[in-house]
Amino acid sequence: MAKSVKALINPAMLAWTREQAGFSPDEAARRLHLDVERLSALEKGDETPTFAKLLDIADLYKRPVSLFYLKAPPKGWQPIQDFRRLPGVEEGFSPQLTYSIRLARERREIAMTVRDELGEPVQTFDLKATLKSDVEEFGGEIRKYLDVNEAKQQRFGRKAFDGWRMAIEAKDVLVFVVPRLKIREMRGTALAEQKMPVILINGKDRGNGRVFTLLHEFCHLALRQSGVSNMGGDRNDAPHPDVEKFCNAVAAAALMPRDWLLSEKLVTQKGSQKSWRDDELDALALRFGVSQEAVLRRLLTLGRTTQAFYDSKRAEFQKIYAQLDEKKEPSEGGPKYHYVVLSQLGRSFTRLIFQGYHDRYFTLRDVAGLLNMKVATVPVMEKAAFGMTG
Repeated sequence: MAKSVKALINPAMLAWTREQAGFSPDEAARRLHLDVERLSALEKGDETPTFAKLLDIADLYKRPVSLFYLKAPPKGWQPIQDFRRLPGVEEGFSPQLTYSIRLARERREIAMTVRDELGEPVQTFDLKATLKSDVEEFGGEIRKYLDVNEAKQQRFGRKAFDGWRMAIEAKDVLVFVVPRLKIREMRGTALAEQKMPVILINGKDRGNGRVFTLLHEFCHLALRQSGVSNMGGDRNDAPHPDVEKFCNAVAAAALMPRDWLLSEKLVTQKGSQKSWRDDELDALALRFGVSQEAVLRRLLTLGRTTQAFYDSKRAEFQKIYAQLDEKKEPSEGGPKYHYVVLSQLGRSFTRLIFQGYHDRYFTLRDVAGLLNMKVATVPVMEKAAFGMTG
């Protein structure tokens, strides 16, 4: 019977892949429909799994079956820092976040390989900062590095995230939007590599909220610090509040330059008044392509509102973020699914995959797998990626 054929794997790989996937023994056993004792016996080599059960394990841990036959675990990437606020956040990363980070790293390896095959050198990410850097000056350096001036930022309009993303991707930084992940667990992640670093943005966040996170994580890249961030990371009870406060301040300075914001008619008309109506915050948020909270935080930094007023509005913002966690996201088969995937992977990475296909590095089925879609949808995706109708 095929189902009873034993898989003569290295049992040590079972525990390693489970830990790498972020599963506790109890959770893994439950998902695999095993007793914890049975899973422990498999991991210790006291029992041997059937090949059918190995397929279940490989599927749960999202690993190729061949990996379990290795004599020793492969050398992995260095662990990344956890910048999240600890209260209310479970210890460690969930299996879903762990997989999202690993998938991003694998996509980076693919992108690096394709660029090498195509003979296209990858730019070195040479923008650097330290926690001693002047916030306002470094915000300006980011704008200069990305070639985004006031006129260009205004042209972004309601597509501010797309505009900043394209500017960042032009520096050979990969930006991926992660679907189906709670905002309370991760708002953004930075993988600070010297060449082709990676930024992950939570797909549940609103468009203008993503813009601030994008520049926040970009600052992490400049600090050469890989890590996961979420809301509240700049609180004093967070693991690294100094780092998060610096990145928040730099992102605000890059997105809302001091002189520009203070010269806005809405701001100059306020005079010494420190309270702000929602419609005023909305207008400024639209002007700079950021969220209401980002504008208000920047106004607080520049002395144009009070801590008490900011704190009073903060509770409203928190309610909005909680609602976003319950938001449903599109699934394949829905309208314009290829645009959803394109938004998640970015034009830079998607176009590179198609370049690899036309250079005969990938098959059509490879492309479908790398882009997480059906083969029949690939041609439409290519048109969308290169700006043609689709």
